[in-house]
Amino acid sequence: MFNCEREPLTLLVEITPRLAKKRYRESIYEAWNHQCGYCLEPATSLDHIIPKFSSGSSKRNNLLPACRNCNKNKGSIKMDQWYKEQLFFTLEQYNKIKEWMKEPIQIEDLTIDNKLVEKLEYA
Repeated sequence: MFNCEREPLTLLVEITPRLAKKRYRESIYEAWNHQCGYCLEPATSLDHIIPKFSSGSSKRNNLLPACRNCNKNKGSIKMDQWYKEQLFFTLEQYNKIKEWMKEPIQIEDLTIDNKLVEKLEYA
């Protein structure tokens, strides 16, 4: 049915939903070297850059590894407003977060545009 075990469809069929969620979350932590995207301390949670309260999604480019303090302090405040007020704010890290928000989703060697993902989710 599938050409190889690394094909995205094969991976979707062969893993349990729990394992898929774990891999999804782990890939985000790995992309940020397990560091908080804001203060660079060790990350312990994922923060919604655009809060769910403000219609933010749980898509990869809206999730950022965060330490417990940053995630708790940011709460449902918009990232732009909150982060610029922090003592650890750096323009370099801010730009890195903004780029992350624009980045297309990578699945192995396959790049999927976010608009395509939205179409697939609502099909």
